[in-house]
Amino acid sequence: MIEKILKESLIELLNDGLNGNQKSFEMRIRKLSGKLNKCDPQLAEELSSLLKTKTLRSIDNHIPMPVDADTRQKLLLVEESVALHVEPIWNEKIENEINRICIEREKSDSLLKQGLIPTRSALLAGPPGVGKTLMAHYLAEKLKLPLLTLDLATVMSSYLGKTGSNIRAVLNYAKSFPCILFFDEFDAIAKKRDDDSDVGELKRLVTVLLQAIDEWPTTSLLLAATNHSELLDRAIWRRFDKVILFNLPEINQVSKFFKQHDINHSLSDWLAQKIQECSFSEIEKKLNHAKKNAVLENKLLIETLCDQFDLELKEYFSLNKESKKEWIMYLANHGLTQQDIANKLEVSRSTIVRALQNKK
Repeated sequence: MIEKILKESLIELLNDGLNGNQKSFEMRIRKLSGKLNKCDPQLAEELSSLLKTKTLRSIDNHIPMPVDADTRQKLLLVEESVALHVEPIWNEKIENEINRICIEREKSDSLLKQGLIPTRSALLAGPPGVGKTLMAHYLAEKLKLPLLTLDLATVMSSYLGKTGSNIRAVLNYAKSFPCILFFDEFDAIAKKRDDDSDVGELKRLVTVLLQAIDEWPTTSLLLAATNHSELLDRAIWRRFDKVILFNLPEINQVSKFFKQHDINHSLSDWLAQKIQECSFSEIEKKLNHAKKNAVLENKLLIETLCDQFDLELKEYFSLNKESKKEWIMYLANHGLTQQDIANKLEVSRSTIVRALQNKK
């Protein structure tokens, strides 16, 4: 049985190997491993392991970091060991997509035995500041892979004719060892080929990228992010194993974001209800400004938050009676007079007196 299976595959494997047809060769090995799994599991396991660690490539695993030929600047930003200091906040659909990628990578051996390929590439599309770059870092941390980020400014900085060479150098380097290669602002190098405003060199880049995505090794992950998906060449969309669409954060995500940054629950929920069409990066920027202003202007954080987001403080307190009592006590404990508290919170002196008496 084993001899028959090997005999049927040998000529085709030799032909692909001698012709350097990596994609076909790897696929035939996977199919062969799947056939052998029933009659000789050990041999099937050895084939899968061999394929995982030693795919057909002409790249030396120790080739130097690619640099721009003119400026000698590095074309990649490399993070050998990624460690996040915040918990990412995504909606359920995106969380499922990310978890699926991680599971596929963890169980790649099982998939390869059945002739199935784990996710090798994903296109991340959506407005800026919604977590696309964070996802690249998150996957690098979870999969324990180095993160290689294309330095777009350096790649595009030399003579235009050199841009294609720079991209090829980056792709060849990243394919030479297990890693995550991340293309940010992908639309800058993968524009529609029918865009008459661009010269031929940029259009030829799309062909290079299409081929690279098709031939990307199973040992690594290629991620590309774009804020302007409408600019991408149509063929690009079909090449990626996954397309993950990011939207502006939902109410529950915004509330969770504020709570992560030590804003009390009732205020976080209220702010999330009031803030519309804002990305995480915009919210974080305004939150940081509010924290600075609270210190510099000797104000409550809730006041400066309302200033930053153009909200009425009295509206919050009118909807949150219990929160108003908490703030009265907070201000009293921090030395403010009853008159100062009345002015800040726009409440009567009698309301302040009742709140403080209830505390006692």
